[in-house]
Amino acid sequence: MAPQRERKGNPNALLDVGGRDDDGDSDDDFQTSRVSFSTSVTSTTRRRIMVPSHISPKNKENKPKKNKPIICQKSQSQELKKLHVLRNVDAERKRVGHCVNYSSRNIVHYLRNVTHGSRPLFWQYQSLNTPVMNMTKLFRIHKTYMGFDRRTTAIAWHPTIPNLVTVGSKGGDIIVWNFERDGGDPRTTLVGQGPGGSIQALQFDGRSNGSKVYTVSIDGTLALHDFLNGDRKNFLKTGDIDHWYTSLDVSLTAGVIIVGDNKGYVNLFTIDGEKLWKERLHKQKVTHIEFCPRIPWCLVTTSVDHTLKVWDVRNMKSRTSCLLSHTHEKPINSAHFSRTDGGRLVTTDQLDEIRVYSCPSFNLSQTIPHPHRQFQHLTPIKATWHPLRDIIVVGRYPDRNFPGYVLNEPRTIDFFEASTGKMIYQHIDKGYCNKIVSLNLFNHTGDRLMSAA
Repeated sequence: MAPQRERKGNPNALLDVGGRDDDGDSDDDFQTSRVSFSTSVTSTTRRRIMVPSHISPKNKENKPKKNKPIICQKSQSQELKKLHVLRNVDAERKRVGHCVNYSSRNIVHYLRNVTHGSRPLFWQYQSLNTPVMNMTKLFRIHKTYMGFDRRTTAIAWHPTIPNLVTVGSKGGDIIVWNFERDGGDPRTTLVGQGPGGSIQALQFDGRSNGSKVYTVSIDGTLALHDFLNGDRKNFLKTGDIDHWYTSLDVSLTAGVIIVGDNKGYVNLFTIDGEKLWKERLHKQKVTHIEFCPRIPWCLVTTSVDHTLKVWDVRNMKSRTSCLLSHTHEKPINSAHFSRTDGGRLVTTDQLDEIRVYSCPSFNLSQTIPHPHRQFQHLTPIKATWHPLRDIIVVGRYPDRNFPGYVLNEPRTIDFFEASTGKMIYQHIDKGYCNKIVSLNLFNHTGDRLMSAA
């Protein structure tokens, strides 16, 4: 999806990116310092009372005395007070270097205050978020793919190629799509087995140019697909219809692959498929697993047992050997590290709560109420990050039981500031205004957003 000024929505759209803010831009709104600059007053200042000529001169009170203008009835103490205020104003001007204290969120205003050496009175994070969100608000549907006969279940962008994305479906179908080169019809397509072949998670092999993809599927396999040669290599295969793999992450830095399954077990492999260890880290299904981009040995897992756990991959012995553990009210769908510096972690539960943790302490910093309840035939909704700023993006599934529900509330894509938990934008496009957007994922440059509805 590319930013475009005018584009009509597609009624069958799955790909999306942002919308224009009809309320206008408030970037130029600012307030100057509240100190009022009065006109200069001295002890010799006088105010003459002008007497109209038609007033009778017999009234001596109305006669101005010669060379003795009537003085405004103000005490000497009031005049001295004004002089004191003016001296303070002049001192304040010299102290701040003629800098204006802006309440605007414009990054230019923030940088101006910094260069003048004054303390900015508005939030730095919000000012840096403004240009990013202004670009996002211009997004419109760019390309659409409707080739799956079942719903989309997983999305992954190539780590270095901004226009290359891979998508998996509930039927096991996989596409590798360079939408700028291929248009609306991907050149690379793998047809799945249908029922029982649902792709639970997938990742590109970053060592390739986009021709190799790792997948875990409900058919009980961890596989590497080579689309260039048409080969498939199974690293794991359960051979049991009641046992399958549910989550996956690849770390090129550490050279390992980690996989979780529906029974709470986690498997670690080398990137070429050599098995290193297997441990049961949760009591129930592992829904998400991810390495920290800042600390290669740090790993997080989430589960339907309501827990989020942080691990040292070098010392994993049992499910009690975790570094930290947090319990949620509901099962947890995902836990994603921020893509700017890995300094935050966002989790999505299966009802109405998004949490933001600060790393590396993993202390809870924000709890964001948000309707995204779980439904059996709906791909689980997962909050993810913008790659340039710590901005959360997540699809909304309106709930009548959620506080603040509005009749016929639209199914939007919501954007939140991670630092404050405040919603800063809601996007809706005519092409999918009646669809629930379960998955949203930005590419690494932040100028494309893949959405699955």
